[in-house]
Amino acid sequence: MPGWDIKPDAVRVVLGNTRDKAEKLGEELQAYATTMESAAKSAGTMIQGEAPKDGAFGPVAGALGEFGKNTQDDLKFLIVRSAKSIRGAAEATQCYEAGDLKMAQDTQNAAAQAPTPKELKGEAGK
Repeated sequence: MPGWDIKPDAVRVVLGNTRDKAEKLGEELQAYATTMESAAKSAGTMIQGEAPKDGAFGPVAGALGEFGKNTQDDLKFLIVRSAKSIRGAAEATQCYEAGDLKMAQDTQNAAAQAPTPKELKGEAGK
């Protein structure tokens, strides 16, 4: 494609930095799930006295549970989308270095698409 003039070594540096940040995002999302669960358990109940050992859920805990459930897919989308973009940029750069600008453009276009349901379920390429 006309207009392509990239520096593959610089792309690799940026992709490495981006991959590091994406991995931290995954760690943060795991901490998010743990924190949400802890917050729900600590939110209190409508029961006076000592809470049952299994926990008793009040309105705040219920709301936190609903919030977590309703944001789970969005957070997974972020992780899968990040990985797809990083992988696509790396593959497009390899095609560019090989001199196949058409394949580089096709790879870039594919990576720019939103993750498919299979990709979101971790079934891509199966």
